[in-house]
Amino acid sequence: MLTLERQEEILDILNKNKSATVEELAAELFVSGATIRRDLRAMEKQGLIKRSHGGAMPFKSSAEESAFAIREQENIIAKKTIANLAVKLIKNGDSVFIDSSSTTGLIIPMLNNYQYLSVTTTGLRNALLLSQTSNVKIYIAGGQVQNHSNSIIGSDTMDYISRIHADVSIISCTGIDLVNGFTDASIEQAKIKQQMRKNSSKVAMLCDSTKFNKTFLCTDFQFADIDYLITEKTPPIEYVEKIASTKCKIITPQNTNF
Repeated sequence: MLTLERQEEILDILNKNKSATVEELAAELFVSGATIRRDLRAMEKQGLIKRSHGGAMPFKSSAEESAFAIREQENIIAKKTIANLAVKLIKNGDSVFIDSSSTTGLIIPMLNNYQYLSVTTTGLRNALLLSQTSNVKIYIAGGQVQNHSNSIIGSDTMDYISRIHADVSIISCTGIDLVNGFTDASIEQAKIKQQMRKNSSKVAMLCDSTKFNKTFLCTDFQFADIDYLITEKTPPIEYVEKIASTKCKIITPQNTNF
């Protein structure tokens, strides 16, 4: 098991059990205590966990985002599938909003296939990826850099976004459930995505299947607020039925009805 994969497993165990000892983690993952201790030290530096005597507990709650370094590698196959679908919404000459998420970042290398694009992002990492493209005019919103999340937030960010119109917003969320719709751990992130929606002709929500039936602090949108829900497989039937009464279209590899 690779180091990053093992650290993801550790984070899952800690989130599920609220805490664990080094011995419990070593037994669960079939590695030595010394290996677990090295992982815990590295994860503490990234702000993912708090070490305690003989073990660790998760640092984040449902009101905090996990560190971007870990999120970037989570569910990578599903995210790439979603990105390959989402990029089909873009046309030559479009103006596009892209948020700071790791999922939307996977679209960026594919933008070299387009001409005369203007892309505005609120993500530091995504802006850097955009700088490596050839045919994209790049804009990055100013504001406060949010620790551990790669995101730019705040009133200045909102003001910047409010002055731009996009043909399409391509954004992600942290959780989705039937009552609260699409939710995020950060109220600042939710406000920025709502502003992007107000200034866009169409909105695409990228959401892998692990995010279903999860609820976080702040509502981004309800189902009727977006045009496309793009995911790597058909959602549970109760979501399909609820979305059927709205303008939103569900896009999957089996259903590409843009």
